[in-house]
Amino acid sequence: MNFFIKHLKVNRDGVLVMMAFQAGLFLLGVVMVLIINAILNNDQDCAAIGGMMALMGTVFGGLVRGGVTGGNRYRMAVSMGWPRRAYILVDPILTMLNCALGVVFAALLNQLEVWLYSVIYPGWEVELNVFAVMPWWLYPVFVIGMTIVDFLFGALLLRFGAKGFAVVWFPLCFLPLIVGNSVDAAREGGASLLAQLGRGIVFVIGLLSPAMWAAVGAALLLILVVLSARCYQRAEVRV
Repeated sequence: MNFFIKHLKVNRDGVLVMMAFQAGLFLLGVVMVLIINAILNNDQDCAAIGGMMALMGTVFGGLVRGGVTGGNRYRMAVSMGWPRRAYILVDPILTMLNCALGVVFAALLNQLEVWLYSVIYPGWEVELNVFAVMPWWLYPVFVIGMTIVDFLFGALLLRFGAKGFAVVWFPLCFLPLIVGNSVDAAREGGASLLAQLGRGIVFVIGLLSPAMWAAVGAALLLILVVLSARCYQRAEVRV
């Protein structure tokens, strides 16, 4: 508990920076909606883009926390004499609190945006509202997922450094795009290399049921978390 309180005090500015970034994205989204409605939109509807961008700010904050500042937090904690195991247990809790606060703040900004549009555009319908369509159970899944990603990214940065992190990070960024395009090409019946890759992906996916793939994904995630914890325990810290 003592370590948690001190770790919280040392890193309390992180959540404030994230919320400031969320507020900036929110204002940018609102301005975009006002400009689009003034110039391009001929229908009496609008979209809560500001709230959605504020939620994206939570994602960005989690990625920055793990991939940029994670190593620094770890080195500072260990250099101050705190056990590595304490950091491994406490820092994810702090990340979870930060992400939860970010989601709550984004939801409040979203409510403010919907109210603002009801004043500016009385009688208009808000066609796109992420918080209105997301089921409640997605929020804890989102927070836990961001916490795990933060933990993994921090370990990756400690183990391989900034250059090694970039080597892994950039392919992961483009992997969803490649998979999506290859599957679309396969469905269209193309003969390109991308389509062949897509057919291979579809074949592999069909080998197991969705529940079995979920179990495989959970097992792989658990393995990655364990390996990341070992990276934290063995990482060299120079004072």
